[in-house]
Amino acid sequence: MKASSAVDGKARVNASRAKAAGFGAAALVLSSALAFAADDIPDIKGPWTGKSFTIVAGAAPHWPNNAGTFANPGLGEKDLVIAITHQEGRRFWGTTSLSDDHDRSEEPFIGELYGPGNRKVMIAHTVGVIEGEIDGDVLSFCFAQADGRGPTKSSVVSCTEVHRSR
Repeated sequence: MKASSAVDGKARVNASRAKAAGFGAAALVLSSALAFAADDIPDIKGPWTGKSFTIVAGAAPHWPNNAGTFANPGLGEKDLVIAITHQEGRRFWGTTSLSDDHDRSEEPFIGELYGPGNRKVMIAHTVGVIEGEIDGDVLSFCFAQADGRGPTKSSVVSCTEVHRSR
C-alpha cells in the first residue's frame, strides 16, 4: 500500500510540475509576443518631403486655379511636405502642405498605421484620403478626393513617394 501511495504522490508532483512548466511557457510566449507587438510599431514622426504628381478635374482646394475638366484634366506638380508632429502607438497626426511658385496650402490630418508590421498607412484630412505603405524612410502613397458632383465640384488623384528627413 505504501508503494502505491508513493507512486500516486510522484504522479501528482510530476503533473503539477508539467502544469507549472506549461503555464510558464505560455506566459513566456505571451510576454514575448506582446513585447514584439509593442516594438513592431515604427516611429514615423518628422517631415516627409517630396513632390506631388497630380491629375485634377475642377478647382480643388489645393489647386484653386485649375481649369481642368474630366474631359481635359489639369496636370500639376507641387512640393509636398507631410509633417507628422504627434504619434500615440499606431495613431498619428500633423499637417500636409503643398507649394509652388504661386501659392501654398496647408491642412491638418489624422492617420493610423495598420497591416503586417504596421507598415500600411491610412490618412484622412479635410478633403480626401491618403493610403500608402512605409518602407524604411520612404512612404509610397496615393491620394484621392472624389467630389466631382459635390460642393467643390472637383476630383483629384495624386500618387507619389515622400522621404523622411531625420
